[in-house]
Amino acid sequence: MATKEAETWIFWDISSCSVSSTDVASRVGPCIKRALKNLGYSGCITISAIGILTEIDTDVLRAVYSSGVSLTYVSSERLGITLELMWWIKEHSIPANFMLISGDEIFRRNHRFFEEAGHNVIQKLPFDQQDVDSTPVPSPVWENFLESLRPDAIESRVLEKEPGLVCGQCCLPDQQGFENFTKHLKTHLHVSPESSPRMMKRKQPE
Repeated sequence: MATKEAETWIFWDISSCSVSSTDVASRVGPCIKRALKNLGYSGCITISAIGILTEIDTDVLRAVYSSGVSLTYVSSERLGITLELMWWIKEHSIPANFMLISGDEIFRRNHRFFEEAGHNVIQKLPFDQQDVDSTPVPSPVWENFLESLRPDAIESRVLEKEPGLVCGQCCLPDQQGFENFTKHLKTHLHVSPESSPRMMKRKQPE
């Protein structure tokens, strides 16, 4: 089982827990990281905004990405996110701390897969005073969190590394840059989730 010194991965379902302005979008990731640090999570913290990114305003995505949050595109909310989570388990054998922030209750069932793999599932929201699970996040709780993100609450700093950019269907290389990534999402004819390179690789025998 992972400890608080292990790496921590946060998947933020940006489709169901959305933001409407660039100012707020740029504060979500840093605030979550700061809250986790305050709770004693001292390892590397990676946050990925996952969802149907083509439905999110490009300026909002740019603000999220510029704050140090990775972007992961899926074409279908439930199936796409589930496949990405299963892929993450396959690729991360070393126990880590994991959290999925989503408004969709269906993802609660995924927790057992992470626990069976030896990961520690953070089930309580780190940024809210209420005793609320991270999945599903009630709309009022998410809205209250967004309203609490004051401009002076975030320290300006240089990012240690560029956040990741992932097309969950096409396996697009991760270092193509934000502008090329968003262009890809708008113009590329994506394959179906079942026939994506990741899915086909997953079906192959070990």
